[in-house]
Formats: sequence, C-alpha cells, structure tokens
Amino acid sequence: MVPNSTRQLRNAADRVILEFADYILGPKVMLILQSGTRLAQALVRSHPVVAWDVFTLEHFLLMSVLDEFRRVETDLPDAILEFHCAPDMPDAQFDTVILPTLSRGAAELTRDLLQDAADRIHPNGRVIVSTDNPRDSWLQKQLQSIYGRVTVEKHHEGVCYIARRRTTQRKRKDFRSEFAFRDKERLIRCQSRPGVFSHRKLDGGARSLIRSLDLLPPDFIPEKIVEMGSGSGAVSTATALRFPEANLLAVDSHARAVEATRSTASCNRVTNLKVMLSCTGVVPDDGRWDLFLTNPPYYSDYRISELFLQTAVESLRPGGRIHLVTRLTDWHVARMTQLFEAIRVEKISSYNVITAIRGQ
Repeated sequence: MVPNSTRQLRNAADRVILEFADYILGPKVMLILQSGTRLAQALVRSHPVVAWDVFTLEHFLLMSVLDEFRRVETDLPDAILEFHCAPDMPDAQFDTVILPTLSRGAAELTRDLLQDAADRIHPNGRVIVSTDNPRDSWLQKQLQSIYGRVTVEKHHEGVCYIARRRTTQRKRKDFRSEFAFRDKERLIRCQSRPGVFSHRKLDGGARSLIRSLDLLPPDFIPEKIVEMGSGSGAVSTATALRFPEANLLAVDSHARAVEATRSTASCNRVTNLKVMLSCTGVVPDDGRWDLFLTNPPYYSDYRISELFLQTAVESLRPGGRIHLVTRLTDWHVARMTQLFEAIRVEKISSYNVITAIRGQ
C-alpha cells in the first residue's frame, strides 16, 4: 500500500523518490527542488536525524518550502535544515544528493545539475535521481556517462536511479553560453546558463519588447525603469544603454537569471542597472517608476501575468507607462483595460506589444 505521505505528493518523480528513500545515506543530505515542495517535508519526516540542505534555483520554491516548514516546525523540533536559493549548489560535500526530474523538463539543465551533483558527493556517497517516465532511457544514459555503474529501481510511475561517485571524475562540460544581438547600431552581448529563460538565444518576445521602446513619445524620458522577469538581462541591458541617465531595476525569481542579468550588464559596461531576486511582485519605491517592461510567461493560467500587472499598478507613478509583450493578447488587453488607460496594441514581428498608461 502506498503511504499517505506518498499519495500527497503531486509529482510522480517525487513519489518515486519517497518510495526508495531507504537508499538515503546520512548524515548530510542535499535535496534539489525543481518543481514541487512537499517532498522536502516528507523526506525530513522519514529521515529526521539527517542534516538536510534544500537547494533550489527558484525563489518561489524557496518561499513555498519555507512556509511549509514554518507551519510544522513544532512537529519537527530537532530537524537540522538549511535552505539555499542560488545560481549554484552549496560548496559542501554530501553523503547523498537527491534530484527528482520531470521528463518534460529542460534536458540541458538536468545534465548540468547531474554534473554539479557529482562534485558535491563524498567519495563513498551517492546520488539518487528519479524520473516520472517509466520507460526512461535518456536519464539512465546521462547518469552512466557521469557516474558509471547505475542501480535501477523500476516503479509503475517512473524510475529511480542510484549511483556512486567515481574515483576519477570525467572532464566537466561547460553549459554556459554567450550570444549577441543588435539593437540599432549597438551589438549587445548576453550571458546565460541552463535554467535561464531562452538560454542560448534572444527570445523573439524580448526582441519585440526592446523594439517597443521606439513607441515612447519623444518627450517621455524615463528616469526610473523596472523590468519584471529579466531572464538573461537582454531587455534591461538594451534599455539601460538607450537611457544611460535612467536608473533601472531588473527583477527575476530565478537565481541564475539574476546572475545572468548581472553578467550581461557587466560585459556591456552598463552601470545604471540593479538586479533583484524576488517572486513576490513587490518592488521598492512604490508609485515612483516611470516605465514598466515585462514579458510574462505563458504557463500558470495567467496567475503570473496577474501578479506582474498588479505590480505595475502599484509601482508606476501616475502617467507612468507599461509595455507588455505577449501572443495571448485577448486576456491581457481585457485585464489591462480594467487597470490602465490609453490601451494600445502594436504588432512587432510575430508578437503583440500592449502599451498603457497608469491613470491619475
């Protein structure tokens, strides 16, 4: 019979990990979270004497898992927990590293995390990796190429793999990338890593959002500009170069996106851009920003778009402007009509840029 704690986990990859939790070796274990957060609490309950490090690249996952543990901290008074949201895993050695993966996830990010995990395992330690694909062969091959021999545990919802660190590690592959694009006469270089939105190339929506700056009235010279969801920093950096006297803030919930935005700004010698890691939709200096730029993601049934629009309402000054790029035009126009004035839709390449003004 499947334990109640297993049935409460939303992701099959998480459930597979919990089914084979007996493979966990202590005393120091790292759990890498990419999607669900309930697995962390379930594993801590199953191994309460282990010292746990919970690592994620996503600020939203960090905040969610922290909230979950705060609600049950009286039930786990002796749990040893550390939480990390950073571009890279903590620089420490672990007896076990646990990584649930989704078959629909980004392959290059999975390879990058598997490689990094190998560097964090004690010589006698192990990595435990799951997939929600019962017919998987790709993940097994990746593990074999990094770790050598791999133990396979089949499950009706997926597969669990257990591997030990090799005595001699193979040469690391660098998954970082640099690409360039032109904005008018400028060549702008971008830095990126797996996990960052539109890794290795400039997203078409980002290019359209940059071009939408040409729609600003000639007498509208923004002094304070915020971009919500900066990715590799292409839009923020291009905007900072167009408005060198302005102060810019780039916000993203992904730790590697924040790192990439800083790197992109630096390699283009941009000094008027600050970067913030946040998933809350709260930016400093409410009601004082002149221009709000955003390219909201398409997943989450418009919840992220709604958060971004609410942030724009609160952050823009009266008369301030928002530029939002999307292909899902109808919902965004309808919602922005409720929140802003002077709604306009401009076709730029294969995207629509919706511009609007914050009312008085």
